[in-house]
Amino acid sequence: MSFAAHLACSAFARSLRFYTDVLGFATLRFEPDLRLAELERDGAVIELAEYQGEGLAPLEYPFGRGITLIIWTPDADAVISGVEAYGARLHRPMAEYKRDEDTFIAFEVADPDGYILRFCQALP
Repeated sequence: MSFAAHLACSAFARSLRFYTDVLGFATLRFEPDLRLAELERDGAVIELAEYQGEGLAPLEYPFGRGITLIIWTPDADAVISGVEAYGARLHRPMAEYKRDEDTFIAFEVADPDGYILRFCQALP
């Protein structure tokens, strides 16, 4: 693993269900007493921990303002299907993009605390 994001969450159980049941992340480490879990999907690692009042400033919704976590996946359709079934709010709908010679599809979803995740899939 070369990079992981640590996300403070307001309700650990709710966030854990969202990342595992809706987005399809696998649990690498689970420490219920600490209200902490380390999750992985397609090489992206996210550590969720319930907010304990620590940090530079109090957290207010939406958390993570100005940051978008970009996750490359081989199956964006499977991810968005889980998001739609759950009824999560899409921040940006699925669309096709072209950058230089590369074409990809991408969509953005907000997690329960307002963190934005962009799921991208390269197209042939």
